[in-house]
Amino acid sequence: MKLDGFGNVFGVIRRNPGVIFPAFLGVAVALIFDVISFEYSGMVKTLNFSWIPFSFEIFKWSVAFTLSGLTALLMKKNTKESQEFFSKNFLDVFVFSVFMAFFVVVGLDLYVVPGLLILFFMIYIPSEMILKQDTNSLKRFKGNLSFILEDAHVIHTLVALLLIIVFILIPYIGEYIAIFFYILWIPNIYISGKRESEEEEIEW
Repeated sequence: MKLDGFGNVFGVIRRNPGVIFPAFLGVAVALIFDVISFEYSGMVKTLNFSWIPFSFEIFKWSVAFTLSGLTALLMKKNTKESQEFFSKNFLDVFVFSVFMAFFVVVGLDLYVVPGLLILFFMIYIPSEMILKQDTNSLKRFKGNLSFILEDAHVIHTLVALLLIIVFILIPYIGEYIAIFFYILWIPNIYISGKRESEEEEIEW
């Protein structure tokens, strides 16, 4: 079993340095919202605005999920047509990412496992939306499941989720590391898996 989606991401970056930009952007957005949350933490506690940190957490991961789709675009098919599709459908992808982030964050806050399960069943949908140029959530959900259940992709996905959780547990900088590698790894695992499947079909 090869885990190409993890190790070969550095080769992808060497060939196309631009793919790393969304990961840095995701970390920057998370850092900005954490600074804002820290600066106004006293006021939040005083006014009992506990929903503000929760909302920030959803927004941070919504941005990460959306940027994973942009990374997939930069890695796979950065053509004028695909760029136009992303520009026109950015809001649709982001709205879905907010929906996805809400349930993931709620699940993680409750018992961790529900959040991981929700993420597992939606993890590749932003990449699917961009690369298939189709924002139909139901179709992309089916495509996500189909991909995960092919070959060893379920193992790749579980390893990615485990590593993301391990990163999040690192004090102070863990979440930033998790966001950075999520934005790079997830689309690369998807693209590498699709490429392997296509090569196997050709050989067959």
